[in-house]
Amino acid sequence: MKRLQRLAQHNAVYLLLFILLMALSLRGPVTGIAPLLSRISNDLGLNSSESGLLTSLPLLAFAFFAPVASWLTRFFAIERILAAGVGLIALGMVMRTLGSTQTLYFGAAVIGAGIAIGNVLLPSLLKREFPEHIIQLTAVYVLMMSIGGFLMSSFVVPLSVFAESANITLPLSNAPMSGWSFALACQILFIALPLAVWFSGKIPLHKASPSPTLEVSSSVWRSLTAWQVAGFLALNSLMNYIVVAWVPAILISQGYSDTTAGLYQGYLQLAGAAPSLLLAPFIHRLGSHRRLCSVSTGLTFLSLVGFLFMPAWSAVWSVSFGFGVSMGFILGLSFVGMRTHSPKQAAALSGMAQLIGYTLAAIGPVVIGALYDWQQSWDIPLYLLLVICSIWIVLGWFASPKPKPAVL
Repeated sequence: MKRLQRLAQHNAVYLLLFILLMALSLRGPVTGIAPLLSRISNDLGLNSSESGLLTSLPLLAFAFFAPVASWLTRFFAIERILAAGVGLIALGMVMRTLGSTQTLYFGAAVIGAGIAIGNVLLPSLLKREFPEHIIQLTAVYVLMMSIGGFLMSSFVVPLSVFAESANITLPLSNAPMSGWSFALACQILFIALPLAVWFSGKIPLHKASPSPTLEVSSSVWRSLTAWQVAGFLALNSLMNYIVVAWVPAILISQGYSDTTAGLYQGYLQLAGAAPSLLLAPFIHRLGSHRRLCSVSTGLTFLSLVGFLFMPAWSAVWSVSFGFGVSMGFILGLSFVGMRTHSPKQAAALSGMAQLIGYTLAAIGPVVIGALYDWQQSWDIPLYLLLVICSIWIVLGWFASPKPKPAVL
């Protein structure tokens, strides 16, 4: 009996390893192409709108495939669906290296579909396999997402320069390989890691148990608690994508140089990793989830006020915004598991949140940009962000689990 328990624990380690290694590629394939956009545009003759589509296509795929991922749990084990998601990310990565505009766009959409599966089903899998450690493991896999995003974004330009100077050719021909294609090809190494763990055959599989998933999905959309959790995650994504897209322009309009504005945006991204380091080991010493949620939403609100009224301290506001919004993201993902009573219900709620959140995230920066074009000032967009953040604070209070959290 003890031997079976040790074996189960051993296999659980492989499952956890698969989850964490998959998380490495849930952000980087999208953020990691941004530093190459000018090189890609020059090589393929793309205008700014066409090159921008390479980063917005995955967001639209996130929104479209989120409910599809939860629907698939009716028929297949969650582990198999996640493995298919890893395969889609790998396929999309390969397609992006082929050097044409069509394969770039199609690869971006395929990558978005694979990442959507991971975004939706990882909280559900943690709910099922590690119910006592949801918030700690959520913090760790969000940290892995940040590490993957940092590594893929940081090294693509040096790899591109290296490939151009070394005259690297395509594997099956003597045709020269463009530097950006080589840099994107190197990112495939990240997704090869979870594929290797999956094909090791060590991951235990659970059969997809027949259940009234249709009723589960429809009940999620009728649940007030579900709307609170989904709304909290959705507004988190909306604010994050708006600020990441426009904070350099906001800072430049306030008198900062473009170099300093880019540096402060880097502060924002770097600060986003800090909550993962704090929440994983110290969650039980940091107070209730509601208190933690109030801290994250309060910091985010304070940062927006600072950008608007005290721009001289923008370095501080960049750090506090990155910390607060990232902490809110981790808490929101953990609420998906805490406020549901089954893995399939968690998958349905996660799909609902991702659908709403990434739809808003795809259109939010466009709306904010249009507001600026209309007013020729960032004041109105920042006031609008303060209104959105105020709603986010209220949703966070009700979405946060109480000591004995209610479920849907």
